[in-house]
Amino acid sequence: QVHHEATDKKASVSDVAKNPQVWVLVVQYACCFGMELHVNNTIALYYFDRFGLTLTTAGLIASLFGLMNLFARAWGGMLSDWAYYRWGMPGRKYSHVALMCGEGIMLVIFSRMPSLGAAIFMMIIFSLFVQSAEGSTFGIVPYVDPKNTGGICGFVGAGGNIGAVAWGFLFLGVGNFADGYMILGFIVFAVGLLGIPTIWVEDTSHRKGSVASMAGSLDNSLAGKNMDNSIEGKSSAVELKGV
Repeated sequence: QVHHEATDKKASVSDVAKNPQVWVLVVQYACCFGMELHVNNTIALYYFDRFGLTLTTAGLIASLFGLMNLFARAWGGMLSDWAYYRWGMPGRKYSHVALMCGEGIMLVIFSRMPSLGAAIFMMIIFSLFVQSAEGSTFGIVPYVDPKNTGGICGFVGAGGNIGAVAWGFLFLGVGNFADGYMILGFIVFAVGLLGIPTIWVEDTSHRKGSVASMAGSLDNSLAGKNMDNSIEGKSSAVELKGV
């Protein structure tokens, strides 16, 4: 069966703005891409302040955080695709929740690292979760409202910039970078968990259930069809022999 969308429904910004699932994903993206932007702005100063490095050395180490973007964001998208293949839309949802919660945990651990080497290692692990959560967010976006996918991408993408500004203001009220990162880690973890009751996007594709189960059903259907054809062929042969 081929899925056909209603042709009388037009794309509408108001429909996007009124959709609660859009705002759920805006908040989720504020806690991953927004976090990435905020960390890019502050991580070099953190190393400078916490470990007494020169700004040049601190900036060089900080660049490792962004370097993970070369592949980690794609990893998040591929994980979402793999989970969708196995479990359908719940797979996309819970893979994203796991990445978001992992991001929060890694950020809390990173903020508590007492040595430079341990901090660099945990920063890289934290970065992998951040970028992967960005990819898994956009693994869900196309299913929210297919007719308004472009507008939804714009809204969710803007959530990243909103998050970066919000986290910057939060740091103004915190005494030091380490405590600020720890607080942000708890916030991200909580937002990730909130994805369980708040993300309820349905599968808007032509199929329901996992691709694996669909493939099994298709195989069974084809096998049954081949058996019917075989029986029909034998029946015809018997009829011809009788003639």
